[in-house]
Amino acid sequence: MESKSVQIAVMSRNSDSKTPRSSVPNVFNWGLVRKALRAAEEGVYCWNIESDEIYYTEQCLRMMGLPVREIAPNIFTHPELTIHEEDRQYFINAVQRFLDRPTSSPLRVEVRLLNQRSRGWRWIRVNGLTERNKEKKAVQLVGVWVDITRRKMADLHAMEDRDLFRNLINHLPDNIYYKNRESRFVMANEATARKMGVRTPSDLIGCKDTHFFSADTVEVAREEELEIMRTGVPITNRIHKESWKGGESSWCRLSKFPWFAADGTVKGIVGISSDITQLIETQQRYRLMAEQLDQRNRALEKEISLAREIQLALQSQRIPNREWRDEETGTRHMAKFHHMYLPCTGVAGDCFEVFPVRDSGVGMLICDVMGHGVRAALIASMLRGLLEQFVSLADTPGLFLSSLNRQLWGIFEKANLTMFTTACYVYFDLRKHRLTITTAGHPAPIILGTDGRAFQPLMRRSPALGLLENAPFRESDITLEPGMKLMLFTDGLPEARNQEGDEIGAARIMDFLQQNAPQNIKEMLDFSLAAMHKFTQSPNQDDDICLLGVEFSEE
Repeated sequence: MESKSVQIAVMSRNSDSKTPRSSVPNVFNWGLVRKALRAAEEGVYCWNIESDEIYYTEQCLRMMGLPVREIAPNIFTHPELTIHEEDRQYFINAVQRFLDRPTSSPLRVEVRLLNQRSRGWRWIRVNGLTERNKEKKAVQLVGVWVDITRRKMADLHAMEDRDLFRNLINHLPDNIYYKNRESRFVMANEATARKMGVRTPSDLIGCKDTHFFSADTVEVAREEELEIMRTGVPITNRIHKESWKGGESSWCRLSKFPWFAADGTVKGIVGISSDITQLIETQQRYRLMAEQLDQRNRALEKEISLAREIQLALQSQRIPNREWRDEETGTRHMAKFHHMYLPCTGVAGDCFEVFPVRDSGVGMLICDVMGHGVRAALIASMLRGLLEQFVSLADTPGLFLSSLNRQLWGIFEKANLTMFTTACYVYFDLRKHRLTITTAGHPAPIILGTDGRAFQPLMRRSPALGLLENAPFRESDITLEPGMKLMLFTDGLPEARNQEGDEIGAARIMDFLQQNAPQNIKEMLDFSLAAMHKFTQSPNQDDDICLLGVEFSEE
């Protein structure tokens, strides 16, 4: 095979000028070597330090973006023409140290080289060895340039990715760490370092859990990490209790995953945990409080159940009929009663009383205390005690409610309470055939006449009991007729709502009564309650309900 000469660029100095010149002599015949160098993207240089001449192969010139016959600067004597300013001083110092100190190790320095054609920068590694004279002075430097741009850029990108990853995990509040197959820390973020009580994440490198945790916690952690590395199955979001060497305990939400190498082998585990000690301790306190509250509630329910039994015992279970006989005609005038008492809670603020007045009269009172539950029930019980003080006024309904109101107002004022109760009082005299009604913020009763028509008598508005000390209460009179039925009720009946939020109202109840024509007072109360359930489409009730009815007859 015919050998071919390889051109080498030569740069030397003129005797009268510092301007370098280049020539391309045919000094070597190494075709195969040239091909090998081109394939490796490497260029050869030879710098005669004494004559200041430098020889470049064409690969070096291509790296500098110069044609073969172009004058090429000497990067060792004129680095300002070719080397990046950030690398320049480092390059000068590295070359000078290498020339000044005899060594068998080659020169290796990485710098950015200017490409004269593209005006861009390429990374090259300058390798070299010296030839020295008898005085050990370097007289010649020979070596190669290696284009490492792709590798260097990949390293820079990898470094940037590592910096981004490190910056990310160091700003996360969760603890993130890597452990090798021996369960030693190989990397951790700052949150993990703070948790372990060390100064920096680097202080954790090489440490095991035994440096920080109790033996029981270490044993559990090691066993689960060995299982993860053996099976590749991760642990995710497990609540874990940690016992520390000092005796303290903490809680964390823990996830661990296998850490795979590029070839698929397991290098260790990756752990992520977040401290939930405060959350767990709060939950434990709340659980204890809930248990204590549940115990108190059960005790309170027993007390309320007892109060309900007492309230029901105090409430009349059966109201005896009232009768008056006219001695002249022998006619008996009778009043038959019926009631329903339906509290929506254990105890109720609704109450009623029926009591005789002199020889032929009867007083009927129904009350609805503001609110529900125990407080309302206590006020209702207190009302029953107050009634006994004013029985002598029962045949004058307006005066009766006025006296009851002043007494109740005084109690609320003294106790600094904002409370009230609505009331409807009916007094009827069988001998006089007269019915007198007065109300205190309460709906008028529903009357079912002998003609089957249901109506509410017109009543002048009066305030509820307990709001104003000297509130007036006006009366309305109605003539009693045999067969007439009257029903007093609390607002739990007319204010019952259906699914659309509409109230049934007294008008719908009266329509239902007229359509069904109850034959006696019990049916009147039953039909009224049935009308409510039909309207609400529910067997339940949202408020206390009290119904008190009376039916008049003659024999």
